[in-house]
Amino acid sequence: MAATAPSPSPSTGAERKAARRIRIVEAAMKLAAEGGYEAVQMRAVAERADVSLGTIYRYFKSKDDLLLAGLSGWVHLLRRQLQSEPGEGDSPGDRLAGVLGRAARAAEGAPILMSALVTALSTTDPGASSYKVQVDSEVQAMMVTALGDTDIDAEGVARVVGHVWLSAISRWVGGLAPAGSVEAELRHAVSMLVD
Repeated sequence: MAATAPSPSPSTGAERKAARRIRIVEAAMKLAAEGGYEAVQMRAVAERADVSLGTIYRYFKSKDDLLLAGLSGWVHLLRRQLQSEPGEGDSPGDRLAGVLGRAARAAEGAPILMSALVTALSTTDPGASSYKVQVDSEVQAMMVTALGDTDIDAEGVARVVGHVWLSAISRWVGGLAPAGSVEAELRHAVSMLVD
């Protein structure tokens, strides 16, 4: 009796799907970083990710969905990095301002990409809400962690500062505010709310 090759375990198939999904998101993020929102055409993403167009639509409903998945992943990685390298400072406000400053500098280091992500974030498509919720949750968790164990309403502060962040990023990518303004706005908001 000839030996048969073991059939792949479900995790192998799941791992392949996860790797394919990551490849698609990375391709979209690279296209957005190179050419902005308009450069992220599904056919171009498929070519760059080496998948079929149908494969992309199995994972994502739209370009906004795809870019928001990328933003969610980027914020998640940023939060994990900032958690492993906590903000410096003696007070909760100092720690939060430091973490937000690092995050703002990372965002401002990729202006074309940030412009594309803000455009995707402003979509009114209800189908994109799950990714928006993920982004919001990651940002809030990052800020609550930075504030640490304190009697401050950390979730309330995070919610308000999150609104300031979105506004500051939108103003910056829209040309209404100069480079460096995102960090300045965030630090100002923190000083008003926490100190």
